[in-house]
Amino acid sequence: MSGALSGWRQAVAEQLRENGLNAVTAMESARAGRWREAVVAVSLSGVVCAAGGFQDYLGVWKDPETGKERELYGREAELTLALDVFAPRDGGEGACQAAAEAVTECMVCRGAAGLAALEVRAGRVEFLEADGLYREEVSCRCGAWLVARIDDEAGAFVDFEVKGRLK
Repeated sequence: MSGALSGWRQAVAEQLRENGLNAVTAMESARAGRWREAVVAVSLSGVVCAAGGFQDYLGVWKDPETGKERELYGREAELTLALDVFAPRDGGEGACQAAAEAVTECMVCRGAAGLAALEVRAGRVEFLEADGLYREEVSCRCGAWLVARIDDEAGAFVDFEVKGRLK
């Protein structure tokens, strides 16, 4: 496997960091307590696929370097991100809410690492007593294509990618 979904999730975390937010791709709440300010844990919470074409055949792709043509297969997909915002007790509910608003604004205005946001939802801030943290859940549903090429020699799918475009 190529890790295309993991790579996209990492690109979303990088996008959030570039926009001034602390972001990681996976985090247990015990680790969140080490941060002195709000942090966003980026994870994939849902994937819904639809057929892309006849038997998922999308057409032919021409390699720009070699000029060789390969068949391209794929599926239309909706990918849902879970963007859990954690803030330390001393930062208060306001720090958690401010970070969640910044995450929401980033997803709405810039999309998620090249994919357009179809829907962004934010929950309520809650206090996790056992962890001593505030948490707010933000979710972002995106439209995408999961695309693969066939290796002519092996006859297997290679080069899985998450593709989409912002309009």
